[in-house]
Amino acid sequence: MWADKYRPETLSEYKGAKKEKEELKEWAENWEIGDKPVLLHGPAGTGKTSLVEALTEDLGHEMVETNASDVRTKSKLKSELKEAVRQKSFFGGQKMILIDEVDGMGRSDRGGSQELNRIVEETKFPLVMTANDAYDSKIRTLKNKSKTIEIGKVHTNSINAHLKTILEEEGIEYEDGAVKRIARRANGQMRSAINDLEAVAKGRDKLTVDDLGAIGARDGEQEVFQALKMVFKTENPSTANQATENLDEDADTFLQWIRENTPREYERPDDNARAYNWISKADLFNGRIKRRMNWKLLKYVYLYSTVGVALSKKNKYSGWTRYQYPSKIRKMGSSRASRNKLESISKKIGEKLHISIQESKSELRFISMLIEDNSEIKEQLQLSDEDLEFLEKFH
Repeated sequence: MWADKYRPETLSEYKGAKKEKEELKEWAENWEIGDKPVLLHGPAGTGKTSLVEALTEDLGHEMVETNASDVRTKSKLKSELKEAVRQKSFFGGQKMILIDEVDGMGRSDRGGSQELNRIVEETKFPLVMTANDAYDSKIRTLKNKSKTIEIGKVHTNSINAHLKTILEEEGIEYEDGAVKRIARRANGQMRSAINDLEAVAKGRDKLTVDDLGAIGARDGEQEVFQALKMVFKTENPSTANQATENLDEDADTFLQWIRENTPREYERPDDNARAYNWISKADLFNGRIKRRMNWKLLKYVYLYSTVGVALSKKNKYSGWTRYQYPSKIRKMGSSRASRNKLESISKKIGEKLHISIQESKSELRFISMLIEDNSEIKEQLQLSDEDLEFLEKFH
């Protein structure tokens, strides 16, 4: 992944946040036992974790890093962090303790929040926490005990310059307009910009504006996030029912978003059970639509995946939730551009083999293996090199 490959190793390589970098560095260099920890907060993708890692490298400290949203319980926090904040490193040097995503801890974390507060008070080493939402009520106590530093969105010019550096390192020529467009679309998120750049530029000799279709869905993803909030954050069926009214996304894809993010929002098992009951019903009707081409059933897919899921919770959950892109779609490469490419290839194959597009899709794995070493079939199907490259993912 280019985001990892080109992660800044030093503060001088970290783009943007000049004032905040100096403030964090000064805190770390002058830190003494008993001083406040730092709560580094700001939107996802702005480089909070990378900033702490770069600082740690500059100072020559040992990094001890954990993610609070993964280590939720009191016992896990004790086993992973308790000794780390008390004992010196193996070689006797200084440490930097990083606890990522402290606002990702739920209210039902069985003593985890209280234990984290004790760890922060007892640390013998500089300790940094990161959060997307510093004003989440779940971390109010931690915030009050901390020095807060906000990392804002990265300026488009900084993103643009960094993307050009990456392309030059990769030996890829580029049109200035293409790089600028990726930088603007990232909305201040360096990681997103690099991921977008890799998606459209990797494997190419030159990046042009015409190559940017694969990332055209970023604005659509922002719309999906709003739709998810309308479903998960309301107890009003009318509000939930309106979530998909202006959504530029098909029912099947939206159902994947709901399925992926329900357990991220709903912490109580019974809420999850009720929600997944409605999701399974929506999926059942979605399957019937595909088999029978009966689009009258589409209203039930939307109704069950919005109103059904919204009313599955006994009480509304407060605070911010990190919604994730559906893993199933990511694995299948089913971004909007990928789906269009899949549709195009399936149509070509279907016309040549006299089968439906749906049948062509279902047989793509077999077809891709069949044509791999058969130039005659490739020629008969009239598939381009780009089509063949896309088909390789089905092997």
